[in-house]
Amino acid sequence: MTKILFIGHDANRAGAQYLLLHLLTFLQKAGVETALLLGDGGPLVSDYERVTTVYAGFVPPTPPQPNSLITRAIKRLGVGSSNPESDPKTELFTELLPVLRAKAFDLIFSNTIANGGLLRRLQPLGLPFISYVHELETSIHIYTKPDELRYQLDHATLFLCGSDAVRQNLVQNHGLASEKTEVLNSLIRTESLLNTLQSVDRPAVRTRLGIPLDAVVVGGCGNAEWRKGVDLFVLMAQQVLKTHPDAYFVWIGVPKKSEEYRRLTYDLERMQLNDRVILIEPGGDYLTYFACFDIFTLTSREDPYPLVILEAGLNQIPVLCFRDSGGSPDFVGEDTGCLVNYSDVAALSDVIRRLADAPEERRRLGAIFYQRAMHHDAGVLVPRLLAILETALNEHNT
Repeated sequence: MTKILFIGHDANRAGAQYLLLHLLTFLQKAGVETALLLGDGGPLVSDYERVTTVYAGFVPPTPPQPNSLITRAIKRLGVGSSNPESDPKTELFTELLPVLRAKAFDLIFSNTIANGGLLRRLQPLGLPFISYVHELETSIHIYTKPDELRYQLDHATLFLCGSDAVRQNLVQNHGLASEKTEVLNSLIRTESLLNTLQSVDRPAVRTRLGIPLDAVVVGGCGNAEWRKGVDLFVLMAQQVLKTHPDAYFVWIGVPKKSEEYRRLTYDLERMQLNDRVILIEPGGDYLTYFACFDIFTLTSREDPYPLVILEAGLNQIPVLCFRDSGGSPDFVGEDTGCLVNYSDVAALSDVIRRLADAPEERRRLGAIFYQRAMHHDAGVLVPRLLAILETALNEHNT
């Protein structure tokens, strides 16, 4: 059976990291031997350690480019060293390589396209690698360097793509051959998530948030950044509340010490929506709040195929999103009436108003999205993933 070395860029609480946790958990139960090398730490390290061997704290920082501003400043000031070999982690990583080589892994599985630098450091192992890409163009520009992206494009055995939108972007904008791609949507452990959702004391959570038990709650979730469209969520709330003043809106993922929180609260105060739009910090058991939503809105401008739409589906509520925003429209579908044109806040508000007044329609759509989410269970998708990996490895070795 294939032995796999997984690599992740960090262990923070975000979609790609949770997806990796779902995958490693399933593989452990299936008896597949794995290990995980992390480029950086984070709160999920202990969760990873429960299901696999974790190597964290070994990866030296990516050195500045020879002619970068940072390198020139260091030389000019005559302090420190711009030599990456001087970093203590470089020696640790050098010592780690023979340990990994002795494990006799068959391949490397990179969990995001942000791992180009780490993949290059692992080149001495001589292992083929597969990249599972969850990023679209904006994230690629933010989280990769051109040379590290080029290395992956030139040397990866296969690119697994979180959605067809991800695949199209790699082919059309980065010249990747389509035969080097395979679409594999996000996967989840449905049983675990359902147990969590069903165990929530919904009345108690609503009372803690100051939300009446019979109010319609519209939820959103994601890091507080432009790409996730939390600003559009606030504008949508303002529109809906003009006709449905008893509704509530909850967004999970805005740190209170962040600049984005300051900006959002600035707007909410002037909109006089402080008591209707609730901002919740990231981390913790966010599914506690998901369980209290009646409608979920994905206001992302760009999102490959986020786990949050699957989690909302398991909660048996309608899922709304924009067309041309990535892979989410494939899940939502034109047949549900929950897709609106890109950034059309007015149209999104109209759908929410309609659903707020139609509890039976919410239940009907919730049943549809529940079934779609169940198709993403790890038990369904991981066997297909393993078959893809075996085929790719056999083709590489022939």
